[in-house]
Parts: sequence; C-alpha cells; structure tokens
Amino acid sequence: MLVAETASLLDVHQKDREARIRKQLHKVELPPSLYDTAWVAMVPLRGSPHTPCFPQCVEWILQNQHENGSWGINDFGSSANKNVLLSTLACVLALEKWNLGQEHIRRGLHFIGRHFSLVMDEEIAAPTGFNMIFPGMLSLAIGVGLQFPVRQTDIDGMLHQWKMELKRQAGEKSYGREAYMAYVAEGLGNLLDWNEVMKFQRKNGSLFNSPSTTAAALVHNYDDKALEYLNMLVSKFGGAVPTVYPLNMHCKLSMVDSLEKIGLSRHFSSEIEGILDMAYSSWLQRDEEIMMDVATCATAFRLLRMNG
Repeated sequence: MLVAETASLLDVHQKDREARIRKQLHKVELPPSLYDTAWVAMVPLRGSPHTPCFPQCVEWILQNQHENGSWGINDFGSSANKNVLLSTLACVLALEKWNLGQEHIRRGLHFIGRHFSLVMDEEIAAPTGFNMIFPGMLSLAIGVGLQFPVRQTDIDGMLHQWKMELKRQAGEKSYGREAYMAYVAEGLGNLLDWNEVMKFQRKNGSLFNSPSTTAAALVHNYDDKALEYLNMLVSKFGGAVPTVYPLNMHCKLSMVDSLEKIGLSRHFSSEIEGILDMAYSSWLQRDEEIMMDVATCATAFRLLRMNG
C-alpha cells in the first residue's frame, strides 16, 4: 500500500514538473530588472528636460527599495553583490535626477558605502562591463553632488583605474572595441560619440535588446525608434522592465539545450520541434534575434545541426 502511494505521489510530482517546463517552453517569463528600470526612469520627456518620460518607472523605484537601503535581487542569499550595488547606484541616480526620494537616496548611498569593498574586490563575480559602468556612474553621481560615505582614496583609486582602462580602449581601433564601448554606454556618458553608438541600433529600435543601454542613448541623443522601443516595453511590463528584451529565442534554445543534456528532451518532443522550426525559419531570414547575439547563434547552429 505504502509503495503504491509513494509511486502515485512521485507520478504527480513528475507530471507537475513536466507541466511547469512545458509552460516555460511556450512562454518565457522575464523578471524585472531594477538596474534597467532605473535607466528607463532617467529618460526625460521630449521638450521637457525636467520631467520624466516614464513616471511609472520612477514610482516603481520609490516603492521597491529594500529595508537595508538597496535595490535589486540577489540570487545568492547575501545582502549585497556587484549586481545589487550597480542597481542601487542606478536607482539613486534616477531619484536624484528628478529631485525625489531624498530619504531613499540617503539610505542607498549608505548601503553602497557599507559594501564598497565588494566593488574593489576583483575575486568577486561581476556582470559584464561592471568595471567600466560602475566607476562611470560613480563619477556621474559625484558630478551631480552626491556624497558617498567612502574613503576618498578608495574612490580616487577606482576612478584612476577606470580612466586608465578608457585610455587603453581608446588606443584600440576595431569593430569589437566599438561594440563593447557601445554596450557599456551607461558608464561613459558624454565621453562617447552617441551618433557612433547608434550604429548598433537594431530594427526594433533598441541597442543590443538592452533597455538600459537604449535608455542611456535616449538621455544623450533623442531617437524616435529608441523611444518607441521603450514605450513598448513599459506598455508591456508596466513600471519595471526586464534586463533584456526580446530574449524569447535565446531562452527557449537554452531550455532545449538543457533538456537535451539531461536526457529529458523526449518528454517534450512536440514543443522542441516547434521551437527548432521557429529557429530554423529565423536562421534562414537572418533574424537579428539570432544573428546579432553570438551565444544564441552558436546554440541555434548546434541544435539545428544535431536535430537535422
């Protein structure tokens, strides 16, 4: 009797798990990004530089600060990491820009000050471009009068390293270097030629499908297509936007790849066939969602080749 009940329970769990995976294969859910939302919140209304274009994003920032003064989601359980520090700095900048949430700003600055040693620690994992973006945003924050409870020598050391890296990048002339500098545009501000950056604009109006990079471009260089992209995002997701959009193809191909590797793909053959058919069609049309992202392109090529 106990064996039968256990087997029945395991069968229910198996079916629940398959249903969850099947749902994810059909529709990718993108979590909100405080960092990207903060940059979208910084975009001014056209013709009215002292008014936010997306007040709902500003309000979302005001409503979503943690008790410790930070903004952002830490997947590793501790109160701080470099992602959280980057999100917190971006949210502080957004509120300062519109002269809102002075207490939120104070708490955010103190959070950054308490954990500034994490920023300096090169052994700790960091998001792509962190060493260019964080110091650049720090410089911007200092430039608008924000004061961090951090030793001046630590700030000076970080900004010195940043300037040395900028100098090194400036000496390298290549398409890859130009693309990288455009990708980390949030941290470079007026140091960039924004007309050059806009060469990397995609058909959907975005830069690299990144809300934050697209918003940074709009802050410095008005563009109708970029604004349409952000309007679409805010209409779709409300006050909080994801870190990348669209990411549908990349997520689905990654899930198919994972299911293949762990030997569960046979349970989802019809869903996988549909995804690969869509990927093949996009490949033939040289769709940007596949062709403009190296990881997505490589995964699509490998899976299509494996599955004939």
